[in-house]
Amino acid sequence: MKDYVEKGDIYFFYRPKVNTPRVENIEDVQRLYLVLAPDDKDTARLFLVGKKRMPEISHGKPSSTAREWMMNDMIGKPTNIGEALAPLEYATKTRGEQEQGEAIPVGEGRYAIFERHNSSRLAYRLTNPTKPGKAQAELGILAEASYIISVRNPSLDVPGFPDAKPNYPKRLIEKFADKRWLDIDDSGLLDYEDAQLLLIGAHDNLAEEQISITGKAALFKTLGLKKREWPNEALEGGELTEPHMQPEAKEPEGDRSKGGERGGKAATDSASAAGITKALKGIDLPSSKADLIKQAKTNHATDDVIDVLKEFPSRKYATMADIQKALGEIR
Repeated sequence: MKDYVEKGDIYFFYRPKVNTPRVENIEDVQRLYLVLAPDDKDTARLFLVGKKRMPEISHGKPSSTAREWMMNDMIGKPTNIGEALAPLEYATKTRGEQEQGEAIPVGEGRYAIFERHNSSRLAYRLTNPTKPGKAQAELGILAEASYIISVRNPSLDVPGFPDAKPNYPKRLIEKFADKRWLDIDDSGLLDYEDAQLLLIGAHDNLAEEQISITGKAALFKTLGLKKREWPNEALEGGELTEPHMQPEAKEPEGDRSKGGERGGKAATDSASAAGITKALKGIDLPSSKADLIKQAKTNHATDDVIDVLKEFPSRKYATMADIQKALGEIR
């Protein structure tokens, strides 16, 4: 009998790039999201998938490049995750009003996290679409698949991974000891924003894992989305499609820790020098690159600003002049 750590619904969404009139391939995609909604919790996790694509699986076996990271971008009630995927509108000084469309649902199914061969695995089976099409092929989403999965030790640097670090409690930090990667024997490791996972492609046939994943997913019901309002071409027919919903232009409510994609409520400037300054309002200097990104998210910065800050050199910034100098270095 398999030792299951967790079971639940899994959903895939992609968000097209800003001002993209037509989505034809992965180059027109800005983000790939993976949502895990566990059966036994009233929360869901929104993961950002690196390189906008699930790791490749070749003939049922891992390939040498079949590894990727994904990071917990948000955890909350499933309906809050649904709001985070809505379209948004924000103002910029250089380009006026900008719109970013809703994240497009591109797959729903059931998943399981379990232990096998001294490693932890994430496996899923799509229930929709019944036959993956071009949209799923572009994003590496298979009809069913399994991945070797482990959690990054936040105290150790890993090249190619984001600098952000989760705020793990002491009991979870102690589990890592001096290990760079930790198998998932406790699903609580996934319940912290900025938690980072390593995915290695394993199998494209769940029979190889000797498991059967059953049940039917309920993306729209679980996330509190109105099916008639959201584009369904990718989810039901496997066709790449564009956003068509109207964004809400509202100021952020409360002190939300994340930025422009949170429920369509964002209001910061573009990634200009003035925009960077505004996004970092209230930061204590000197600060690291990770601190800059965290402060920008706290101030509800747009994706443009966050993306630029992620390109900054990894070093300490003592003054705003240092920050502006770094901006000049990457442009």
